[in-house]
Amino acid sequence: MKQTETLVAKVPQVGPEDEQQLNREVTDIELQAESLVILSDDDYASAGEFGRLLKQKAAEVTSFFKPMKDSAYQAHKAVCDREKAMLTPLKNAEKVVKKAMGDYYAEQERKRQEAEAAARRAAEAERERKLQEAAELESAGDGAGAEAAMTEAMVMDEAAAYTVPAVSKPKVAGVSTAKDWEITSIDPKTVPLALDGVELRPVDTAAVMRLIRASKGTIEIPGVAYKQVAKMSFRR
Repeated sequence: MKQTETLVAKVPQVGPEDEQQLNREVTDIELQAESLVILSDDDYASAGEFGRLLKQKAAEVTSFFKPMKDSAYQAHKAVCDREKAMLTPLKNAEKVVKKAMGDYYAEQERKRQEAEAAARRAAEAERERKLQEAAELESAGDGAGAEAAMTEAMVMDEAAAYTVPAVSKPKVAGVSTAKDWEITSIDPKTVPLALDGVELRPVDTAAVMRLIRASKGTIEIPGVAYKQVAKMSFRR
């Protein structure tokens, strides 16, 4: 099996005396600039020549460090590539785990909504039954009974909120969940040109998602089908 070689930055060998010499030169130039006095046209011309020297020396400094910078960059890039190669499987695994957890969480939410809808339907049926009972009691001359039945009918909707069966939505340390939505299909031919002041055609999925999120999943967009999903995130 071929072993992966550990990359070490191979910085070009430059003697410290070379860098020290260059540093002395630029320091001397700085001192010369600080003592510069222009009192005549000749002084002015000399200052111009001195300015050209500054540019030449700056180019020399850049050239001096360029091989070292290039080598360090290549070494840094190679290390980053190796890091990316090792992190990629973990990121892929994270996507798989998030999807599985998100699907489970969304299923629990679906069950909760179904249970809530069923409880409301039952409450509505009971409300109608009580209203019918109140009407029959009223016809039979039982005013008190009719009033009691009417009162019970009025509180059925409120009672529904307390009779929804509990559905487990597990909580795990280091895991947070946020409600989001996912487009499942788009029919470009039926998507409107614009909706709520937002241009949608040519079909712009990002704009469609902004509308969906802004409406918290309540908007209906012709040609667009979407579903609620759970967005998972992990903390260390």
